[in-house]
Amino acid sequence: MLKGNWLIVLVFMLLSAAVSAADKKDDHHHDESGPNGGELQDVGDKGGHHVEVKHDHRNGKTNFWVIGKNAKTAVALPTNEPPKINLKTKEGNKKIEMKPVNEKDGKATQWEAADEGLKQDPLDGRIQFKLEDGKTYNVKLDPHFGKEHKH
Repeated sequence: MLKGNWLIVLVFMLLSAAVSAADKKDDHHHDESGPNGGELQDVGDKGGHHVEVKHDHRNGKTNFWVIGKNAKTAVALPTNEPPKINLKTKEGNKKIEMKPVNEKDGKATQWEAADEGLKQDPLDGRIQFKLEDGKTYNVKLDPHFGKEHKH
């Protein structure tokens, strides 16, 4: 009987190790700040993209980048379909179209918006953009974007 219990324990330990190894493989960690000094948030797409947002509430400006899976490389988006910020403000909903900062060959990796509505802190809304897979993504603005905070 004692031998049978050890076998059960051994099988349980092997299964636990296998599950733990699978979890570590899928676990995706990145620094809190992106390559441009903004905060990173997962897009949730199959390509593992992130958005990086730098929010300057004092001046009502927001900078935006789509960052690749490695959390370091900016992804160019077509300038004919600029990202938009769908913002909730005290005055109601507002759609703000972002402008390309570094346009080259009809694409840009950095986008900027300036608007009185962007002076609110924290931002409440979503950033909408289309990736090269043709899908449109709406990423919720993290309430910590642009704020100094500790985890």
